[in-house]
Amino acid sequence: MTGSLMPEDPASQPLYQSGGDAGQAERVVMEVLRWYNARLTDAREAGLDAETVDGLRAARDQAADDLDRLDEADEDTTVQIGLAYAARLKELTSS
Repeated sequence: MTGSLMPEDPASQPLYQSGGDAGQAERVVMEVLRWYNARLTDAREAGLDAETVDGLRAARDQAADDLDRLDEADEDTTVQIGLAYAARLKELTSS
């Protein structure tokens, strides 16, 4: 995929611009982690079922693992992670 993933609001910055910037990829993965952490807190407070909480926890843990992978990732992997999490963040925040 080339180019950047543009947000719905054209006045705001793209979620991720390709180029292998590890800092940019890290920021977008951290945003996804924050989203999952907030949903986990909400789910626990609302007393949601264990399956829902476990699903959120598994997705959060995968994001944490991918964040760790960025430390030693090559440029291609960094771009893949950044783009995947930019798309996930857009999906999570649009629902």
